[in-house]
Amino acid sequence: MPLWLFWLGAVALLGLAGALFAQTVRARRSLQRERLANRLIDRSPHLVCVLDPQGALRHMNGTGRHWLRVGHPQIAGRRFDQIPELGLDAGQAHALQGAIAQAVAGTVLNHELAVRRPDGVAMTLDLSIRAIPRSGDAPPNLLVEGRDITQRKSVEDKLQLAAAVFDQAREGFVIADRDGRVVTVNQAFCDISGYDARELQGQQVAALGFGIGRREVRRQVRGALQTAGHWQGEVRTSRKDGSLYTCWAAVTPQRDAGGAVTHYIGILNDITQFREVESNLVRLAHVDTLTDLPNRSLLADRVGQLTSVSRRDHRPFALMFMDLDQFKNINDTLGHSVGDALLGEVARRLQGTLREVDTVARLGGDEFAVLLPGADAAGAELVASKLLERLAEPCMVQGHELSMTMSIGIACYPSDGDDYEILSRNADTAMYRAKHEGKATWRFFAAGMQQRSARQLQLESALRRALERGELLLHYQPQLDGNGEHLVGVEALLRWKHPEFGFVSPAEFIPLAETSGQIVAIGEWVLRTAVAQLKAWMDAGVPPMVVAVNLSAVQFRHAGLPDAVARALSDAGLPAQYLELELTESVTANPAAAIAMMDALHALGVRLSLDDFGTGYSSLSYLKRFPLHTLKIDQSFVRDIDTDPDDRAIVQAIIQMARALKLKTIAEGVETDCDMMQGYRFCRPMDAAALEMWIAGREAASTADAVPLIAA
Repeated sequence: MPLWLFWLGAVALLGLAGALFAQTVRARRSLQRERLANRLIDRSPHLVCVLDPQGALRHMNGTGRHWLRVGHPQIAGRRFDQIPELGLDAGQAHALQGAIAQAVAGTVLNHELAVRRPDGVAMTLDLSIRAIPRSGDAPPNLLVEGRDITQRKSVEDKLQLAAAVFDQAREGFVIADRDGRVVTVNQAFCDISGYDARELQGQQVAALGFGIGRREVRRQVRGALQTAGHWQGEVRTSRKDGSLYTCWAAVTPQRDAGGAVTHYIGILNDITQFREVESNLVRLAHVDTLTDLPNRSLLADRVGQLTSVSRRDHRPFALMFMDLDQFKNINDTLGHSVGDALLGEVARRLQGTLREVDTVARLGGDEFAVLLPGADAAGAELVASKLLERLAEPCMVQGHELSMTMSIGIACYPSDGDDYEILSRNADTAMYRAKHEGKATWRFFAAGMQQRSARQLQLESALRRALERGELLLHYQPQLDGNGEHLVGVEALLRWKHPEFGFVSPAEFIPLAETSGQIVAIGEWVLRTAVAQLKAWMDAGVPPMVVAVNLSAVQFRHAGLPDAVARALSDAGLPAQYLELELTESVTANPAAAIAMMDALHALGVRLSLDDFGTGYSSLSYLKRFPLHTLKIDQSFVRDIDTDPDDRAIVQAIIQMARALKLKTIAEGVETDCDMMQGYRFCRPMDAAALEMWIAGREAASTADAVPLIAA
């Protein structure tokens, strides 16, 4: 071999060795840089990934692996959008794949991604995706950084929800700064007041003509905010166009961390319609000049009218005669001026304690009378107790502190008489008996209490064994929708089949059960039986519907009622929304106690309805506070609706009021705008077996496109 060729080869080998050495050094340095970068990435508090140009995962830092509860070998080499631990659906994966493709093309992207970790925890990540250039023409790798914005997203969602509620609420909302200038209002506020939101911006609330801007109202608001921290009340005010309306307003201050007021939140409810309905249902009459109460003549007329209605509808009522105890001594010692002022105070207290449908009359001197439509003996006794309690509270009359007591006599229709003369005479007799037996008390007419018939005694005795002997049973009356086409529920009606007397009217044995203390046990049996029957029907394939169960006033006042309802539902396995409890208006005679019990029942999830609405104790001012689902219009209004324009107007007013309160209505057997109908016109009450056949017949007719509106 020539020497020159040897040296040429040696030089070439040395060059190749140098190149290999340089390449090895560069590779080692690149690996060191990559390891250093990975260590820095692993220290990041955020998810950081390195992807190859195809989106496959080359590295994920410890934070990301901790969030996803995975190890690196489980996910290495997988496309980022297809990592199962991210919990992405197809749409999310497709969107992420598109974002990765844009990043490869050189676009720096931010992409919000909702993921669900393997442990079920939901997270929202804010992803930043950008390219990492490589040498030469090699396509870039990608750097993905994900920040956990779950908490921020939750706050944003809550703010959006709050804004939606604010904008869509039916109540009018106004937010003012600490100086009373309008910051913002919702659409409902504009609808109620007639102002445009732009007109209100920056205006003083007090200068806009709202009732809350009146001096006396402002004084009340300031006082309440200082003492109670909030204010609410009824105000009469005007809209932008000058028209008057009544609203229920509330004001609450918002404070910063230091306790300083930053804003005021005002809420307005237009209750004009409620007040108009309330006013239309109350008729004015002739009054006593001293007390502004109806006089004896008008009382006699109202008793006569009520007697006719009660005889037709088989409803009770009570008449009370009252006499102030020791009034003559007050007149003789303090003078007639003080006596007259005291009579005026008595009149005000009587009116303030009773329903608006009741009549309070002054008969003359120190004698008063009260007429209670729809009240039975138990209801009258409750009212008498409340009246004595209210009248016993001391009062200041022309500088004299006086305490009053009354003797009250009670006569009940029809047991104690069927016209004004007999009822008034018997109530007067009972009143004098109360006065004779110690005063400051009440007595029922003696004949009605002492001379019960042999049948009543027999029934009361037999009723105690009726449950154990299986003599009590339930019949069910269907409730249809407003078109009379679809079955939406049934009302469970208690029946008693006595082996000797046959079927005993509920109007006869229910009062006996109440006075004898048996109504609670009987009521619990009705609850258990009704819910168990409905569950059995539903298990057999009957479409879900509601069963309505009546509660007596005595049962409603029993402290164990909520527990009894909960046990009945639990034992039957029936969801609470399929049970409706029907309450008579007498249960609302004590509104505070009624609201507490209704709230306890409503908390169980059951529906509450008010039966025979329109003639009982409920005041419209309290009605909006009751957690009711349905108003059942009294049949006395419905019976003559086709011929009596007054009844028709009352029914329409009740329906409109109920809709404004978001309540359902049900009427008996007429074409109205009610949501539901029930009654003998559609179907009589029947036992469970007969009702099953009735339902099957309707279903068969429905398949033949011939569902009858009125059952045979």
